[in-house]
Amino acid sequence: MQPPPIDDPSALVRTNTFPTQLRFWALHCGLTALPSFCIALTQFNSPQAILAMLCGIATFVFGYAFLTSTPIYGKVHGGLIGRSIKLGTRIRMIISLASLPLLIPLIGQNMESMGEPPEYLFYAPDFWFGYAAIIVVFIGLNAVTGGSPAGNLNDGSFGQDFLTPYATTLVEGLLISVSLVFIAFITLIILNFRRNRHQLPSQHFPQA
Repeated sequence: MQPPPIDDPSALVRTNTFPTQLRFWALHCGLTALPSFCIALTQFNSPQAILAMLCGIATFVFGYAFLTSTPIYGKVHGGLIGRSIKLGTRIRMIISLASLPLLIPLIGQNMESMGEPPEYLFYAPDFWFGYAAIIVVFIGLNAVTGGSPAGNLNDGSFGQDFLTPYATTLVEGLLISVSLVFIAFITLIILNFRRNRHQLPSQHFPQA
């Protein structure tokens, strides 16, 4: 007995392949990280620090691409959960890009020369994610080194110019990911509500 013919062979083609997901997350992670990158340049602006931040962004790009190209995620990729993740990612990216005009005065500036962060930075959401990430990283460094200046990674050039910015980028990326999950969850609730509303029979709605 032969299996029934497939009307749409493209239905069997995976749409969440690694190259496809890599392009998606490279675009969205890169644009989402742009405000944080601009702010961080005022503090970490050595070539090693810039490389560390780019490596941190690349870590999330490849990590997200790997997770969303797995067969497990492929089962929900085209469904409601996959749609909510895509929409949540776009919304989070728009939030980040909307704060870029606030960062124009930061071009060519150094945080040490400014003394305190300018007041307009407080209106950029990613500033607070970066601020929290720096606090977490330095608390972690103090815990690892026992608060000893001689063993603090920030005192050595490698720790100051690469490890510290890289760790800060990873922590901030995790915090932004938490906000992405929250936005995607809210989006899932809205999409599910709209779907259920459209599936209700017409007699459930009052007649005009």
